Amino acid sequence: MIHFNEFNSSWWGEPVGIVVDPEFFNLSPDLRADHLKQYAWVEFRVPLGGSAPSLRDLHQAGFYQFDTQINYRLSFRGLQKPSSLDELNVEFADEFPFAFLAEDVKSFEQERFSRLPGVSQRLVNQRYALWGETHIKKHPSTCLRVLYKERVEGWYLADDTGKKGLNLTLAMLSKGSEISGLLFFLKAYHAFAGRGHRLGWASFSVYNTAVHNIYAGIGARFLNPWGYWLWAR
Repeated sequence: MIHFNEFNSSWWGEPVGIVVDPEFFNLSPDLRADHLKQYAWVEFRVPLGGSAPSLRDLHQAGFYQFDTQINYRLSFRGLQKPSSLDELNVEFADEFPFAFLAEDVKSFEQERFSRLPGVSQRLVNQRYALWGETHIKKHPSTCLRVLYKERVEGWYLADDTGKKGLNLTLAMLSKGSEISGLLFFLKAYHAFAGRGHRLGWASFSVYNTAVHNIYAGIGARFLNPWGYWLWAR
């Protein structure tokens, strides 16, 4: 009912789990506790408004909602193309191999992992740097960085899922970046379109108002949100 999350466990330094069967919340308190005791924390994700466990069952199991993720789809066709985009350059990892460190990244202050008990902002940044390193190695042709005046302004990492489109996995501005988030996103999407991609999809935290406004402004289609719940030892 709870699967071991290898990546988060490696990052956190203790076993971390994810509930994969909602029937977990129908177990007796003793059985639930027996499943949970081997983990530092456990995550549960569920579409909001669907046949999810009740708030009462979630709370009785010791879970609290620590994020809501808004799902979206975005067509790369017809996106605005301001003249200032011409001042930016793009490099894909399959042509210009690159990497980055946690200290290179602008802090992820709106991400759900920043709400973990005992977490530091540096540890959150390290998670995304580790995730980025792994992703770039697996998908170099859909991972890029945006440069302005030969300085890296940010990284956009994606994964081609075929007919479903690009999974827009991770977008990160660099620390001290000079360009706006809107220009960064637009430059990346035009670059993806230049490689034949037409559609992207992903999700973002409801707490990230700046990103929400960008997607609303460029015509994203918002889909059913998901609730993210957490149990911590």
